[in-house]
Amino acid sequence: MKFIITQIIGTIAFVLLSISFYKKEKRSILFMQIFSYIMFTSHYYLLNGLTGAMCNFLCLVAFIIIYIFDKYKFKNKKLLIYSLIPFLVIISLITYENIFSLFPIVASIITIASFVSNDENKIRQVGIISVFCWLIYAIVYKSYISIIFETFTFIATVLAFIKNSK
Repeated sequence: MKFIITQIIGTIAFVLLSISFYKKEKRSILFMQIFSYIMFTSHYYLLNGLTGAMCNFLCLVAFIIIYIFDKYKFKNKKLLIYSLIPFLVIISLITYENIFSLFPIVASIITIASFVSNDENKIRQVGIISVFCWLIYAIVYKSYISIIFETFTFIATVLAFIKNSK
């Protein structure tokens, strides 16, 4: 039963992530991804992928901060977000499980860094790299639903990038 619930949570996370890349505004992309990362954190925690769960949780915190800063037009967003990256690395290394733990760390760092940009297409480009890193991690942790949806998300993100490049 836990396996089925875990896969359902993963499915919801990936559907939200895929939809987010089709949004035109950065704020809409972030809003959808906040909910997606709540689900991702739960999904990898239930799979005992601690590095993946921690990376998703820290990305969630970063996205909430970015969303709030963008919504209320606060300044110094870059400094705050970039200060989260060393924290992400430290926490991720503490939960380091194996060489494959590096993939969610890299994916999380580049994803957080991309959202300080106001270039939505740059966010989509980073999404392509991030999805590839998470695909490798999903294969290692036998998240079968994640493997399917990471492949789908990769295709969806590439198509969104191409569509919005015109």
